[in-house]
Amino acid sequence: MAWEITPQGYIKTTARITKGAVLQYYGHEIGLTDSRANQIINVHRTLEELSKPETLKSIDGMPLTITHPPDKKVSADDWKDKTVGHVQNPRVEGNYIVCDVYIQDKSAIELLKDKDIRELSVGYEPADIQEINGQFYHINIRVNHIAIVAEGRAGSDCRLNDSKPKIGANLMPKKNKLLALIDSFRKRLNDAEGELSKEEINKMIDELTKQLEEVQGKEDEESKAKADELQKQIDELKAQLEALNDDDPNAGDDQKDAQIAALTQELEEVKKERDELKARVEELEAEKDKESVINDAKTRFPKVNLNDAKNGRDVRIGVLVDHGIYTKEQASKLTDAEIRAAYAGLVATSTKKNKVVSSLLNDSKEAPAKSASKRLGGK
Repeated sequence: MAWEITPQGYIKTTARITKGAVLQYYGHEIGLTDSRANQIINVHRTLEELSKPETLKSIDGMPLTITHPPDKKVSADDWKDKTVGHVQNPRVEGNYIVCDVYIQDKSAIELLKDKDIRELSVGYEPADIQEINGQFYHINIRVNHIAIVAEGRAGSDCRLNDSKPKIGANLMPKKNKLLALIDSFRKRLNDAEGELSKEEINKMIDELTKQLEEVQGKEDEESKAKADELQKQIDELKAQLEALNDDDPNAGDDQKDAQIAALTQELEEVKKERDELKARVEELEAEKDKESVINDAKTRFPKVNLNDAKNGRDVRIGVLVDHGIYTKEQASKLTDAEIRAAYAGLVATSTKKNKVVSSLLNDSKEAPAKSASKRLGGK
């Protein structure tokens, strides 16, 4: 099902929201307080559990959010402030749980139309995690919300259907400056007044060939479809190049140079806009992180002086230094991910809990403190 824009301006589509898989969490995320609190733990979330009638019923009608809320949940008290849509009709398709998705919030619709943010992450109710023969299993699964995120723990195949939206006749399409290169190539190939030079076509063929090499040999349907699309466009470019070889090589050079200059300028503008947007997002995320962590720290560690903290990292370091975990000099040399993990470990070990059942889980991917080669593989 492609994206559909309803007469009211809402987006309607489908989505794979989760799948049967072995997912990775830090120990403290699933309630461990022993030496495994800061280690990566494999958690089995099976299709058998996900497809139980009680689990599917818990998904139907649940809210859709942009990223997970700071408190990891949505309720009637704050639903109006957090949600941008909802999901319904959950069902099993292959190894996936699939839903119909309705996005009603205007700002969210504009964001999704302009930016390539499509992955999904399920926010669960307090998780029932059981350890059986040294393996951890998520059972009695209940869903609280579904979040649209930049990177989901379940993988990039759990995402919104991202076919190009069908714009209604009464809606004016907004030009997207961040169009994928492939779409841009195809548009120019079909534009008689915007023919590409041989150099441009050869460059495009090289770029598309690299992308084709990355997906060739993969057996999943998404990769196969992408490989077919890339090969089709490579063939189109080669046909265009062959046609150019039969023409006067000097014809239209001035026009082509002007087009190249205009395209180069537009690309620079796009890069500038992207960098400005990225900086703003980082600024907002830093502000949000500080507010969340300072409230948490004041509640858990009221005796720690945090008046000079300028951001979330400063708050965490202040608590860690006060508890003698690190000196300020030692903490200054650690990455943000290492500081976050150490703080989470301190919180976990300071909480008087013995059962591994009470944590609110969500599938958004936490930055690992270890190198990729040590992360046990997979997402």
